[in-house]
Amino acid sequence: MIIDGGIGQGRRGGGDPLGILDASHEAVDFLDRHHLPRTTTSYALALQAVLHPYGPLGGEVARRTDGGVRLTEDDVRELMPLVREHEVSDLGLGRLQMERDLGEQAETLEALTSDARAITSDFSEQVTALSYAHRSNDLGPDTRAIAMLLEQLIARISKTERDLEELAGNIAGLRTRMEPGEADDRIDQLTGVTSRTGARAMVDGLVDAPHGYVLAACSLDDLEGINERYGRSVADNVLRAFVATLRQACEGTEIIRWQGNLFLVVLRGRPLSTLTGMMEDARTAMRERTLRLRGSGEPIGVVTMSGGVAVGVGVPLEDTLARADMLRDLASGGLGNRILSRA
Repeated sequence: MIIDGGIGQGRRGGGDPLGILDASHEAVDFLDRHHLPRTTTSYALALQAVLHPYGPLGGEVARRTDGGVRLTEDDVRELMPLVREHEVSDLGLGRLQMERDLGEQAETLEALTSDARAITSDFSEQVTALSYAHRSNDLGPDTRAIAMLLEQLIARISKTERDLEELAGNIAGLRTRMEPGEADDRIDQLTGVTSRTGARAMVDGLVDAPHGYVLAACSLDDLEGINERYGRSVADNVLRAFVATLRQACEGTEIIRWQGNLFLVVLRGRPLSTLTGMMEDARTAMRERTLRLRGSGEPIGVVTMSGGVAVGVGVPLEDTLARADMLRDLASGGLGNRILSRA
């Protein structure tokens, strides 16, 4: 495993890191504005569009609604791969929240255990006191005191039982949240970006993009060497760091894991220079990351990337990819760490 010494993305402040409560209200307003039914699917799209207005989904929603056009249920279905991509990228935050919830439940359980011990201890002490009083008093046991003691004991036990029932329900809910669901082949399970399968509909539509598109093909320069030196788990984590770098540098694009160490970045309706600049930012950021082995803290050395960028107008992605990948291959020659582009 590795620890990434790079700078993480910022979060909104306060107890609600993503502003999820406000966003949920905005999502409902979004559905009403577009006259969309309040289904699970349409709500998921609305929520992610609100949370990520400048991401791939937000950009595509803006494009489809330009001029006041409303989204349709067909649009919702077509946009679901982008919704899933955002949901997967937010899983890290969800896991942090679950860890906080588990910590709170553990504290509650510890407090209830202490309460149970206190009940037992208090009851024993009071019974002992009553027994002593009975032995020193010829009038017999104080039945009123015993009744009051039992009444207090029952009340305290009842409250503890209710608290334990609530805790059991909370833990059951956490278990449900933590159980893995069915794998979605539209999302790459390792990195969380769109898979080649999930990108099929988007790829098919590129040939008809009115203003064309720009495509970058990129990869890590020495992933195979990292795998040989440190093992598969480290190589996988380096790939995740690579994708995190692409996400940060290429806001508003669509990122696809095409195969293995080859990733595609698609930007529609913008000039070649825009995506080339993003890729240069990603290249610089990747080179400056400090990736260390978990445990020893040993740096694994500088990790670099290379890429090729090409323009496609009225042509299928395969044609543009052939040119972009040729440039990537040239860029990765020698020491790599280069971005080459050509219209």
